Amino acid sequence: MNRRDGSLVVVLLAALALLAGVVVAPSFGPVVAVDSSPRATVAAGPVQGIVGRPSSITPLTARSQADRDLVALLYRGLVRLGPGTSVVPDLAAGWTVDRKGTQWTFRLRDDASWHDGVPVTSADVVYTVHVLQSPDYTGPLAATWAHVDVTALDAHTVRFELGKPVGGFLQAATLPLLPDHLLRDVPVADLADDPFATDPVGSGPFALVELDTDRAIVEPVLPQVDEGGSVLDNPSVVAPGPRTPRLTRLELRFFDTADDLAAAFAAGEIGSAGDLPPATAMALAGATPGATAFRYPGTTVTAVTFNLRAPGNPVADQRTRRALLAAIDRPTMIAELLGGAGSRADTPIPPSSWAYDPKAAPEVRHDRAAAASGLRAAGWTRSGKAWVAPGGSKPLVVTLLAPDESANPILNATAVRVAADWTSLGLATTVTALPPGEFVARLREGDYVAAVVDVNMGLDPDPYPILASTQVRDGGANVAGIQVGVLDQALVRARAPGALAARKSAYRELQVLLGTLQPMPTLFFRDAVMVAGPDLAGPVARPVAESADRFWDVVRWQSGR
Repeated sequence: MNRRDGSLVVVLLAALALLAGVVVAPSFGPVVAVDSSPRATVAAGPVQGIVGRPSSITPLTARSQADRDLVALLYRGLVRLGPGTSVVPDLAAGWTVDRKGTQWTFRLRDDASWHDGVPVTSADVVYTVHVLQSPDYTGPLAATWAHVDVTALDAHTVRFELGKPVGGFLQAATLPLLPDHLLRDVPVADLADDPFATDPVGSGPFALVELDTDRAIVEPVLPQVDEGGSVLDNPSVVAPGPRTPRLTRLELRFFDTADDLAAAFAAGEIGSAGDLPPATAMALAGATPGATAFRYPGTTVTAVTFNLRAPGNPVADQRTRRALLAAIDRPTMIAELLGGAGSRADTPIPPSSWAYDPKAAPEVRHDRAAAASGLRAAGWTRSGKAWVAPGGSKPLVVTLLAPDESANPILNATAVRVAADWTSLGLATTVTALPPGEFVARLREGDYVAAVVDVNMGLDPDPYPILASTQVRDGGANVAGIQVGVLDQALVRARAPGALAARKSAYRELQVLLGTLQPMPTLFFRDAVMVAGPDLAGPVARPVAESADRFWDVVRWQSGR
């Protein structure tokens, strides 16, 4: 891999994805008032409402949340998410990995086929990866596979050679595949708008049978979908046996706004709602008789990043960053902005992750007195009720950057609350809200003092791209300019492949260090929340990287009517 290190675990600033025009984040925002008066029971049958409308239904070109939701139903990868934090075989029957963790070999299932009946082969794997590596592909996954060599050893065996071993490669292998036989002659630059993108042929448990501007209908096509399977080199994986999809059909109904979706569920027009802002979903579940909120712990962390590249930056001292974190009322943010559907972030490692150690990084509690003491310990002085930075002559005024409300309501609201908490401490802070493109440009160019950002750490968390010294250069994701040698070493050890016990030990060491250094003070992780009425049974919540991952167990869902 090159110096910009395209991590095999997707770690993206949410705003960067918005700028790319490929990922349109769901509308997160403060709670929307919901009428608590009794309503009719929710709609009969499996009808799920989602925010957005599809335009490019492929794994590599999806533009909207509706696109990504359909991709989750229609396509399959070599492996997929399993119960808890596991990864289980999907199109692959199993895999092997060498001791160095640089060579991965997958054996495809003999019975895997596309919805048109053509067998899934190694050519489909090679084609999908080569699209990602094409100079004409500009989506957010481009860097992820840039330095991976893929070879078809035979029709059902494919090998990946990694330039550098990365422990999270198995998560990367959940990437859904595209059919080589249907797309090999389509220019990569044209894939997003090719007729295939609205009439897709996948290999997943459901096939698209109807699509218009208001809804999509999918029906099961696989007679059996494995819930597990044998893994060539991992006998600990249990194979509970095959299962048959239990829904005879699933309808996705499209809505332009979260408010419209919430109103449709409350009125009983749909049986479930996905992709709602967490606070809205929680309020809706509480106000609708018989409804359940399924909370899927997410991997996107909301954090404050400081520009440490500027000479004499007043937050260069880790004691200052810790003090400013103590001034932020994170419990209230989680309660009010997320409706309680989230968790405090002590480091960038999600509490739901296998790598998380709750004792490694102590909580920084909301304590204004402790925050003031921390600033004094770091050399700050008082001027009336305001604070003067070390070496300064007048009170410091901080400008906090954030995306504008239309681009990311919850991040914008977070910035407003951070500014209010710092101002109450005596550090005058104003929020500058910017369009996504300008926001990203300011971060990349180092033209900022502080900013609030969303970073998706992935299900195999890898903070290396945002915290390693090598990632400060142009093109890297370390927009803060953090350069700490001991942290670099811990980041490398944590992302290295190895036995689970060894990886957990490396991650614990990393979390201890992150809790001490506070290189990018983290605020909270938010859950993806699906609200469902009593007629939908079967969903089981597990950690997810994004909202569409809620369909990980869709073959087990059942509808009462």
